Formats: sequence, C-alpha cells, structure tokens
Amino acid sequence: MHTNLVDENGNPRFTNRLINEDSPYLLQHAHNPVDWYPWGDEAFDRARADDKPVFLSIGYSTCHWCHVMERESFDNEEIAEFLNEHFVCIKLDREQRPDLDDVYMTGVQMMAGQGGWPMSSFLTHEAHPFFAGTYYPPGNFLELLGQLTEVWKTKRADVLKQAEEIGAAIGRHTSAESNVAELSQDLTREAALELVNRLDEVHGGFGGAPKFPNESQLLLLLDDCRRNQSEDSLHTLKLTLDKMYQGGIYDQVAGGFHRYSVDAQWLVPHFEKMLYNQAQLLSVYSQAWTLTGDSAYHRVAMEIGDYVLRDMRAPSGGFYSATDADSDGEEGLFFVWRSEELERVLDAEQFNLVQDVYGVSAGGNFEGSNILNLKTSLESYAISEGIALEGLLARLNEIKLRLYGVREKRVHPLRDEKIISGWNGMMISALAIAANELQIPRFMEAAVAAADMIWDIHVNSLELDLWRVSLQDHTSIPGCLEDYACLTEALLRLYFYRSDAIHMGRGMKLLETMNLRFRDETGGGYFMSAESSVGPMITRPKSPMDGATPSGNSVALRALVMAYQLSGDRQVKQVADEAIIGFSGLIKASPSAFSTMVIAISDLLLGSREKVQFTADGKIRVVLVREATLVTLKIEIAEGWHVNANDVNSDELIATEVIKSSEVVAIDYPASKEMSYTGSVEITVEIATLQYCQIQLRLQACDDHLCLAPELLTFGC
Repeated sequence: MHTNLVDENGNPRFTNRLINEDSPYLLQHAHNPVDWYPWGDEAFDRARADDKPVFLSIGYSTCHWCHVMERESFDNEEIAEFLNEHFVCIKLDREQRPDLDDVYMTGVQMMAGQGGWPMSSFLTHEAHPFFAGTYYPPGNFLELLGQLTEVWKTKRADVLKQAEEIGAAIGRHTSAESNVAELSQDLTREAALELVNRLDEVHGGFGGAPKFPNESQLLLLLDDCRRNQSEDSLHTLKLTLDKMYQGGIYDQVAGGFHRYSVDAQWLVPHFEKMLYNQAQLLSVYSQAWTLTGDSAYHRVAMEIGDYVLRDMRAPSGGFYSATDADSDGEEGLFFVWRSEELERVLDAEQFNLVQDVYGVSAGGNFEGSNILNLKTSLESYAISEGIALEGLLARLNEIKLRLYGVREKRVHPLRDEKIISGWNGMMISALAIAANELQIPRFMEAAVAAADMIWDIHVNSLELDLWRVSLQDHTSIPGCLEDYACLTEALLRLYFYRSDAIHMGRGMKLLETMNLRFRDETGGGYFMSAESSVGPMITRPKSPMDGATPSGNSVALRALVMAYQLSGDRQVKQVADEAIIGFSGLIKASPSAFSTMVIAISDLLLGSREKVQFTADGKIRVVLVREATLVTLKIEIAEGWHVNANDVNSDELIATEVIKSSEVVAIDYPASKEMSYTGSVEITVEIATLQYCQIQLRLQACDDHLCLAPELLTFGC
C-alpha cells in the first residue's frame, strides 16, 4: 500500500478509480487523495463538462523519482485538494501505452529541453499539451499549479493556440516523414563509424553521464565486425562490453544489468532492472563471445540468462517486466554492502579476496557503502596473481552464493509482475540466440515455454488479437506495434533454430495481422498503435529511431526480412522495401540512430551474417556450428529438392563449394550420390583463427524440373 494517509486501524483514508486497474504502477496510486482517472474518454468528458485543464502524469512502477513525487506531492493532501479543484487528473503507465508515452515525451522534450519520468503534462480538452516537465519538488509543483490555473482562466485563447501549435509539431516529429534518399551499400560501416567516433576511450560507451548501454548500437558494431571485419568496431565493442560488466551497473552477485549508470564510469547504477535490458545484453554478450572467444563474455551471458530464469520468470513461463531501484524507501539499499557486513558474513580469506577483486573499502564508494565492481577482468587478475582462473572462479562463485543468500533475506525491491508481450518477445529471441551461440539447451527450452505461454494467454488465435500485458494471467491493453513485431520475430527465430513449423505458422499469421493493423500503406513503415484506441490520440506516431529498446518499426522490418528469407514471398519484400524507402532520408542523415534498421537493411540487401540462414525461398537451411577452429556447415534440404555436389562435373551446374580464403585451412566435403546432395549433409572446415572469421558457401538449389540461380551465403563465425 503506497500511502501514509491511514486511519487509526491502518486502513487507507482515500481510494480512487485506479483501484480497479490492473497495472502495478496505477495501483501504487490507488490510495492517493488525488482523484485520479485512468486514460480514457471519461476523463476528457469530465474536463469539458467542468471546463478544467487535464493534468497527465506518466511513469512506471519501478521508477525511483516517480515514487518520490508520489510521496511528496500526490500523497500530500494540500496539493491533492488543489489538483482536484482545478484539474482533471490522469495517471498513465508508460509501459502499458508506449504510443502515448512517445507522443507526450516528444512534447516534454520540445517544451522543457529534456525528458524523463515522472512526466508531467498539462493538456487541453483535445489532449494537446500546453505545458510540460518532469519531476517537481512539492513547493515548486504547487506554485506551478497555481500559475497554470491562472493562465487557463485569464489567457485561454493563448493557451489553446500554443497547444495547437505544439500538437502539430509533435505530429510532424513523430510521423518521421523524410525525403527519399539512396542508401549506400556501406551503410553498416557508415553507421558504425559514427559510433566509433563517439567512443569514450577511457570508460567505453558513448558520451558522458548518465551512461546507458545503448544495446542496439552495440549490436550494430557486432554486425559490422562480422560483415566487414572492422578493427575499430571491434575495439569500440570490446572496450564498452569490458567496462560495463566490470562496473557497478552489472550486478556482480546475482547477474543481470541495471538500467543505466548515473556516472560516466559505469560505477553507480540507477538500480532498477528492466527485462528489455537483460534481453538485449544477453544477445550482445553471447554473440560477442563467439565473435571474440573472450571467456568473460561467455560467463556474463550465462549469468544474465540464469538471473532471468531464476528471478524474473513467472510460473506460467513468461517473464516479469522489471524490478525496482528502491527497497524500504531507499534507492539501491538491496544491492550495496557495508565493509563490516561483508567481513561478518565471509571468512577472512574470502573477505580479503572481495576487497582485492571488488574494490571494497571501509569508506565505500556509494554513500558509505560499497557497490561491488571489478577493478580489472578476472582473467587479468588471475595472471597478475599467478593463480589458475578456474580456481579463482570457483572461490568467487562460493562467495557470490553466500552473498546472494544474505541478500535474499533483505527487503526486496518491488518486482513488477506484469508480463509484456513485446518485452517477452525480446527475451524469447535473446534466449534462442544465446542457446544457439552458447549451446545451452535450457535457454531454448525457456524460450519455447515463454513463446507458448504468450500465444496461449495473450493471443486470441481466431482473430489474432494480441494483448500487450497480463497480470496474473488477466490480459488487458491491446497490443501495439512493438508487441506484434517482437513476438513475430521471436516466433520466426524459434523456427530458424528449431525448424518448428508451429512457430513459423504462428509468426507468419501474426505478421499478416501486423500489416493489417499498423502498416502505413501510403508512407511506408508502421504506426505505433492501431487506428482505434482508448481515449483521444492527437497523432499516430511512427517513431522509427531506436531508444532504450529497438523501435517497433526496426523490429518489424527485421521480422519482414526473416519472413522473406523463409518464404521468398515477393509481397513481403515489397512491404520491407516500402518501409526502407519511407525512412531512407532519415537513415541517411544519421544511420547510427537507426542501428537495428540498418542491420535489417543490410541483411535484406547484402545477405545475413548469422549462423542460421535460409536460401532458395526457404527450401534450404544452413546452420554453422563452430568448436574452436573446426566449423561444421549443416545443410538441410527440403524433400523434392537437392543441391549440386562439390564434385559435379558440368558447365551448366554450380558445385556446392566453400570459398577458399586465408582463414580456411582445409575443407572436407561429403560423398555424393549422382553428383547431388539431398536430405541433410555436413561440410567441415578447419580455420586458422580462434577469433572471428567469415565462411562463404556457394550452392545451387534444384528440383526435378529446374535449377535456381546460384547463391552465395556468408557466415560470421
């Protein structure tokens, strides 16, 4: 219960309409004295009837400053009385309605110069903002409310005129209209160079404090490494990944990343943990391990995956959305350690090791306590101390288990247990990628279980309506573009790795529904929300740039590319082409801002670099498996089709062939039958490097009547 306003029996003195909502964030405000409405027509009808402006407060359940403003202002009877008298007040969970959050965040950034949560917007009866900001201390907030009330009464014409202009500007910005531009074949390299040039050469990452992981951009660097073997991208990627996992932004005890660090050194995190960060970083670190062979990346990826399966997985198989930064009303309390506590719970040898490895001191590094962080990599530490890495890891794992047990007895941060379709789609994809890269079957099993849970509970299989959220299996809020796109990609990715026709069929059906509900048939790309929605919408945003998560348009394009690779459907490719053309001018101007889309565009135009690829309109599947310097190409051929064998002797037919390069030491082809391969065959390739490499495979697919044009597949390995 989030209120200090209780009666003599400890019961809340106030209860408002939010008590009927199923959002943990809205329920946190259900006992405020503010007369809150949820977003919808009822609130705006009331505002018109009473001739009051609308106060819209947007936040989310694990937001530290949202909690602060609630305690200071929304649980303050004086402020609540003023709000109730002069405004109609709406509370909105940004995680339920990312489309509305995008609209009003754009307005806040236009008017205040920066954004954040809690977001405070003041709207006309038509939902246009005329003033906006973020967090306000209670005295400043009450003063602001008085000023806006006076302006609403005495300068209404000016207010309405300004609101119309701001609403129009928001519409222009979020529509993402651009001129058509020709995109370079070197688009990935151009985008990567923008990131390389912004690198913090000391601490990694891009820019100063606060510092965010920017996972979409890390994945772009990874793709540039595989596609172009770019040393500058590799340096940028490795420095950033190293500094991140060594810093306090990484939970050194339980695994998983906090949302961002408040400093440039990755030391002091904002302590909330979001599912979408875990998903993206699991994908980054697992692929970075196979790219570089760095054992630390393997270890971090495993710890992220195990953290999610242990602490963020619902009994149903889906994944919870987030955990809070606060516990017992104090930010970070759950995660930090006083030196004397560590000395008490560990033996002397363990305590000395923790001091040495994690930089623990009596004075601490955060308000008298210690945020555990690595002073250097464990590999480097083991070398400097002349000890075996395996022994060091075993000792640290014993320490971490003990600290985890101690920490579990503390008051836990709130866990937001709503299950979001789009974020679950991201985690399903990430687990499938990690399972394939790390060869961890339980990760794939968890991905499949989550996909089946979302389909069973969140999807109406007849109408293919997708719900965005569920809380204790109760669904609400129609799915937005992010949900359809991320779940479609996840289902298709499961087919990529498992050849499971059920998931492919579901993914293709959901793709069709996404095109019907969200596609902009005139301008290309997709709108964030369907045309019909609850409450007024001043514009239908498209917003294709990546943010904390990849944009819905970027993931939708990635899903389209995967579907085209699987099916060869020319209509699917046309939809993808139209989206690329629609955003081409914006992409050309700042390609790194569209990192996810750039990867998808390169996959479509130049071919994927992933370890599982389809060709011949989905009739041929090739899987690359690598163990040290031995690479196996597993070719799976649909019934009724074949590929020409390596020893085919014909001027008209193209042999199946691994292209020789300086990286290729030896190739072993299977024996052929009648100079063709059918069913499943394997080619083994010995390579000269333990670091990243490229393998190119040329093949030609044929059935009993014709042979398709030969194709060249390039794999990053």
